[in-house]
Amino acid sequence: MSSSKTGKSVENALVTGEPTTRFFYEFHGERTVDPLLLVNNGIDLWQEQVDRATDVDNWNLWDFAESLLEDRRETPVYSWTEWLRYHIITGDIYPDNWAPSKPYPYKGLLVSAIYFQEARRLCLEGNRDRAWHLLPIAYYYLGMNTTASVKQNASRAARLLHSRRSEKLRALVLGALELIERRGSARSIKEAKDEVYNLIEKKKGSVKEWLDEFDASIPEKTKGRTQDNFKNDVMVRLRNLLDTWSMPSGPYPDISEAFSKFSKKRRAPKGSARRNRVNGEEIKSVEKRYFLRIVNILDDDEALIVKFLLQD
Repeated sequence: MSSSKTGKSVENALVTGEPTTRFFYEFHGERTVDPLLLVNNGIDLWQEQVDRATDVDNWNLWDFAESLLEDRRETPVYSWTEWLRYHIITGDIYPDNWAPSKPYPYKGLLVSAIYFQEARRLCLEGNRDRAWHLLPIAYYYLGMNTTASVKQNASRAARLLHSRRSEKLRALVLGALELIERRGSARSIKEAKDEVYNLIEKKKGSVKEWLDEFDASIPEKTKGRTQDNFKNDVMVRLRNLLDTWSMPSGPYPDISEAFSKFSKKRRAPKGSARRNRVNGEEIKSVEKRYFLRIVNILDDDEALIVKFLLQD
């Protein structure tokens, strides 16, 4: 068994989509764990997963799950909880703001919210025996909307290769976005992409070495051709890359996040703040300066926490 001594190598060992927080329960050896502790930790993980998403706001799912549980009724088969799960899986239950013509991609978050809440209710009522089988189902469905697919992880090596090729070019893009944000001159992601391109185009003489280095690293067969059968030049490829990098699902989260600041949907009036609620309580998003957090639960249920910090 090998070990790593640096945060950077630990970060590289993580695959796309892994949760930031990990709980360990047998720090001092074997022990019995109260299911309510597992429920509360699962809810923490649920909140963390919803908070990390930049492409969609899923905080309403917790209250939606709560309303579904409160609307208990007789069912021909299954318990009320499993009746809900069945109809979520088959596409009969989904949030009001979702178009029924498209499959709902966050079924895992909704089902896990239902099962965590039901398990917590049972624990608080002293019915821990039934809570035990609800817990693994809750964690399983949370994992459906947490872990990246095998296909995504298999492509990671290719992304890392492209990452090395484009490292300096991405630094230019991030620098340009920071300047544009300070100026307040872009009112949409499209305008931000246009301004990034124009800024680098104006300065391409002073950064020619970086542009040439990126251009030379791209194989000829992947450079593409224009309609006139000439190879696309590096600025044309940069403009095409900006379209991909600016997407919420783009390959570089730092650039996606930088572009998202110019989104019309994301902008809010001055003085307003997004309020996220879980179980009726307001949850404040906290900027995380770590990529991995190990929470060791001790015998007295106190926690010993180890954080692996992001590199500035």
